[in-house]
Parts: sequence; C-alpha cells; structure tokens
Amino acid sequence: MSTDILSSLVRLICGLYALLIIVLSTVFATATSLTAKERQHLYYLEIFLVYLYLTSLLILVYFQVVILRGVKVKASYFETNIRVTVRPDGSIAKSPTASPHPNRHFALPEEEQPLDNGKEEQISISSRHSQLVLPADGSVAHVGEGINFYLRLGALAFAFGSVTLDGFHIASYFETLGMESCKSSIFILVYVMHLLFTFFQTFFLFKNHKLVIDKQKARVRFGMMHLMATNIAVLLVTIITETAEDYRLKNYQENKLVNVSKDAVKSCYDDLTLARTSSPYLFPCTIIYSIIAAGIIYRLYQYIGMKIKQRWPSHTSLTSSVPQGATSIDCEKANKGLFLGLLVAVVTLIAMATFFVFENRISDTNTAIKVFFVTEIALMVVTALGIVWGYVRLARLKFLENYFFTVDSVLLIVALAGTYIYLCFILISVASEIGSHGVTGILSIITIILALIQATMHTIFVLDGLCRCAENDEQMGQKPGRAVVTFLLVCNLALWVVSMFEVKKTQVVQIHIDFYGILAWNIINHLCVPLLIFFRFHSAICLSKIWFNAYQKEKQI
Repeated sequence: MSTDILSSLVRLICGLYALLIIVLSTVFATATSLTAKERQHLYYLEIFLVYLYLTSLLILVYFQVVILRGVKVKASYFETNIRVTVRPDGSIAKSPTASPHPNRHFALPEEEQPLDNGKEEQISISSRHSQLVLPADGSVAHVGEGINFYLRLGALAFAFGSVTLDGFHIASYFETLGMESCKSSIFILVYVMHLLFTFFQTFFLFKNHKLVIDKQKARVRFGMMHLMATNIAVLLVTIITETAEDYRLKNYQENKLVNVSKDAVKSCYDDLTLARTSSPYLFPCTIIYSIIAAGIIYRLYQYIGMKIKQRWPSHTSLTSSVPQGATSIDCEKANKGLFLGLLVAVVTLIAMATFFVFENRISDTNTAIKVFFVTEIALMVVTALGIVWGYVRLARLKFLENYFFTVDSVLLIVALAGTYIYLCFILISVASEIGSHGVTGILSIITIILALIQATMHTIFVLDGLCRCAENDEQMGQKPGRAVVTFLLVCNLALWVVSMFEVKKTQVVQIHIDFYGILAWNIINHLCVPLLIFFRFHSAICLSKIWFNAYQKEKQI
C-alpha cells in the first residue's frame, strides 16, 4: 500500500473516530438529561467522560515525553543553528553550525560564503538556496503559523474560569456529604479528571502552538483528533447538562411555590451549593475554552507532515540589537482613540453599576432594564460610527487576500453564527409580545436590530482588517486608522463586559421566557449566550492583532 493511500486511510479513520466520540457524547448527555427520575444514574456518561479525559491525558504525556523530547521551543532555528560573522565592510557571512542530526541538510545562500575554512569544511551542504524547509524528515520544529498571543491568553483566562467551576463542583461534594445528591456518586471523579485535562492541555497549547510534527504521523494524527473531539464533546455535554440542570431547578422551584406541603419530600434542589450559584456565570468559560482549544488543535492537526519554508534572516535583523519580529507596543498615533475608548468604558461601567443598584437595592426592575437597554443602544451606535470611519482609514492599506481564512477569522465567523441565532430568537419573541410590554419592548427591539447591524459591520471590518498591512514606509509612519482601531478595541471590551451580564438581563426581562417557555428558553440561552460572549471577546482579540500587524510591511502571526 502506497504512503499516500495509507495517510488518507489514517485521516479517514481518525475523522470517523472523532465523529463517533461527538455522537456518543451527545446521545449520553441527552439520555441522562431526559431521565425521568432525577437520581437514576447508570453512569454511562460519567464513564465515557472519564475515558475521554484519561486518554487525552495519556496522549498529552506521549506528546511531551516521546514526540517533543529534546525539542526547544523558544529558540528559533536560526538562533541555534546559524553562525553570523560581520565583516569590516559591513557585509555578513552566515553558516550552519554543527547539527545534532547528521542526516539533516541545510541550504546556504549563493551570495554568502563561510569564513572559517577549516571548520566550515566539516559541514555537509547539499544545495544553495535562500530558504530552508523544516522540519526535517522524522523530526519536530516550532515553525508553524502560530496562534495570536492574546487568543492564547484568552484561552488561559477561560481555562481558569473552567477549572474554578470544577473546583466548586468538587467542593460541593463535601458540602453535601451525608445528604441526598442530584448527581451520580462518581461525579467528583469526572470533575477532577476534567480539571487535570484542562490544566495540562492549556499548558501544551500555550507552549506548542507553532508545532509542526513530521514523525510517527499516524499516532500523532489520532492523538490530535482525539483531543479535538474531546473538546467538542465537553462543549456539547456542558450545554446539554447545564440546560437540563437549570430547567429542573426552575421547574422544582415553581412547583414548590404551587404545592406547599409540610409533608413534601425534601429534594436535592433545596441545597443551594456554591457550584449551583456560580454555574450560570462560569459555565460559558468551559464552552468558550473548548471552542478555542478545538480550533488550535485542528490547526496543529493540519500542520502534521507539512514542510514549512523558512527565510534566511536579513542583514538588518542579524546585526540589529532588536530581536527579530519585535514590535513596538507604544500608543503612537493611538492616544485619542485610547482616551475616547476609556471614556466609553467608564460610562459603561457606571451604567452597569446603576443597573444593579436599581435591580437589587431599589427593586425597580423597569428602570434597571431601561438603563441596560439605553447603554447597549449607545454602545452599538458609537461602535457602528467608529467602524465606518475605521474602514475608510484602513482602506488605504494594502490588502492581502491570502490572510482571509485564518484560525482567528474562522472562530469569529463561528461566534457570529451563534450571535445571529440568539438575536433572531429574541427578536421573534419581542416582536410577538411588543404590544404588552410598552417602552421595554420598544427599547428591546431597537437594541436587537442595532446589535444585528453592528455585529455584521464589525465582522466585515475585522475580517478586512486582518488582511491589511502597510504598503510603504510612509504608511508605517502615519499609521492610518490606528486611533480608530484602538477606540473600537476598548469599546469591544466594554461590550464584552455587557454581554457577560446577558444571563442576568434575561432573568429580569421575562418576555423571552413567557414566549418560549422555561425549557426552550434554557436551551437557547445555554447554547447561544456563550457564543455571544465569545464573539465580543474574540473581536477584541482580532482588533489587537490588527493594531499590531496592519502597520508593518510583513504581517506577523
């Protein structure tokens, strides 16, 4: 059997295996959620999740111990394998140093000749070109496209939120020790395994996001596909189980108010644990983290067996004291946008504080929700105007079509799809009930329409901006549109903060629950709100990437 056929067969088997994991996780989670008796557990979901987490941990250990043994991450190929000599006339000589891999061949530029005649004769050079192809056969190198630093930082933050929720679930086991529980008796093992899996996977992805593997490719493909499928399974299981748990809790509370009896049997839902209190605010972290992790792993999967061309460093980069690829992070040409954005952010925070004062302290929910809607409307209008002005300014820069489909753009489109679904659902409910809710209904429908328009405009602007770079030195100095990008970046962080309170807003505004019912609305809420939050967060990440890369001649990852 030829190598190409075998490789295609391995890819097919890995894909079917991942599909099986996703289907089984969905079926098991749904079956558990639809169980008539709340304490009837057959442990199939728990055992399946333990298998996923345990296998994932073994795969991560295998990658770290076997595949990455002896591989340095921080040092680039040229830092460890190129000797540079600067001649008195300013020219340079570049030559490979002795390699620990005797079978690896290096390409040397034709115009450069090694200086140390005695030592350089020991180096075997097969060809003379301006590029190297890495990794060598049967080796590993950190030369892939890589992932935006701020996206990896976001994965770290959401991983922290996810493991915090796991910690609360573990603590709830000891809170309810000796009492009847709604969860299976082995649920603590599931949360411990998920905590360990999240921690070690985050470490691996943060450190090895540029990894390109060209050895043991069949095993590596299987491992990567298992990790990706596990993250998707965690996402689906979290959505389904959190929806079912929230529905059962609300359903029990409603029935308890209707059927008040001294002889009523105490339910496990009477116990208000730390995990149950914090879950509505922390479970989106697990979903968002799983989306980011699955995206990064799929990118690593695509790079398995690929050969990446590496440029030889230029004269300037080799003789300069500034590290190659270093970028200025000062606020040059961005001060106005920064301070205007901070002003908007401060006003937003004051408005959110006012919302909570009216809702919790004064118990005036009508005024509270009006404050929330007016804040959202103002943010949408301001950011929409900023997007129009920013597009006009950034249109002067060079457009690179090859950068259109990247990990950042795909994740943004996925999040936008969830945002569209959520906004369309609430638009239908508000439009159907607008006559019975007065000013609140009118403000709500204005907010939704503006949100749809703003999200669309913003996505177009970001996808276009990710493909822009400076065409000449003049544009690098002028930095057209940088102030607007800075302003939009801070405004998106403000919108992200507002979206974090979307669950709280829907608890105050009963339009959607009255229209869809508790179960249907819980499904919509748990499925779409995390994607809405992720859309605002990832938009800020993409804008930060535009802020750095759009004003350089060569785009960086």
